Amino acid sequence: MNPSFIFFHAENVNETQNSICHLVIIPVVDGQAESPQEFFLNPEAPFVMVMSGITSSQVESFEPFSSQWPRIQTIFSKFDIAVSSAEGSSARSLYGTLTRLGINFAPITYCNAKAICRRTIDAVSYSLDYLSYKFYNYCIYSEDPVGIAKRWCELALRSLSDVQEENIVEFLNSHKIKPGLIAQEAFTPSLCIRDYSARKKQVFDPSGVAIAAQPDNPLFGMDVVFTGKMEAMTRNDARAAVVKIGGNAPERLTKDTDFLVVGVQDLRVVGEKGLSGKMKTAEKYRAAGCPIEIIDESEFIEMLNT
Repeated sequence: MNPSFIFFHAENVNETQNSICHLVIIPVVDGQAESPQEFFLNPEAPFVMVMSGITSSQVESFEPFSSQWPRIQTIFSKFDIAVSSAEGSSARSLYGTLTRLGINFAPITYCNAKAICRRTIDAVSYSLDYLSYKFYNYCIYSEDPVGIAKRWCELALRSLSDVQEENIVEFLNSHKIKPGLIAQEAFTPSLCIRDYSARKKQVFDPSGVAIAAQPDNPLFGMDVVFTGKMEAMTRNDARAAVVKIGGNAPERLTKDTDFLVVGVQDLRVVGEKGLSGKMKTAEKYRAAGCPIEIIDESEFIEMLNT
């Protein structure tokens, strides 16, 4: 496919998603990305910080968002669909800024770059850090919004290059990605439509495991939780192995968890943005004083075989 879309990435002046001060736009025509266009805007909102280093005084010197929007909207109107960086926070920010300022605007249909990658790339993590390292051997600094925009756009184009569909809208329909909508009436997020029915059939039942307790094993009596894909065995086999020696293998991570086993994820590559929900929760509990130990699959197997 040689798609045409308008790509965009936004920075806010504070933690709320309604204060865009920097908007990067990349027009893509027939599969070719044009040069990024940057818009520096005063969203007339309380200033806290901007990741790229834009200061409060600079924001105050920018032309108001409302006065620059007509020009930006003209660019958006040339495309049937827009693609937001990452998981769509830029799309929500655009909606929040437009509605907070009371600006009249035409509806924008969009999807997320990360959703496109999820449907076409087989990867352990879909964070920008991991995908950048996987395909380009280097990562983009969080202080470089233009670099972030270009990389997500490159990843979206890479993902769509070999698909059979004729256009991006057809691709979204066939790959079960729900388009989002930025409209004055409401904001509708773009989502991957997931089917968990097959996963529910593979519920782990520890009652069926024959226990041959090993009190001397370091995992005996321990609560062991897993995250990520296992290489040497399936996750259910790993949980069964823990139960067999006399440990516990619950699905959920709690403050009482002793070990969190991380599957195919290299923390040096994935980085903080690529942490799974369980890993983020474990780090939060650890910071609160809970002695949860995070280990990788090889360490787990070594302990299992002790």
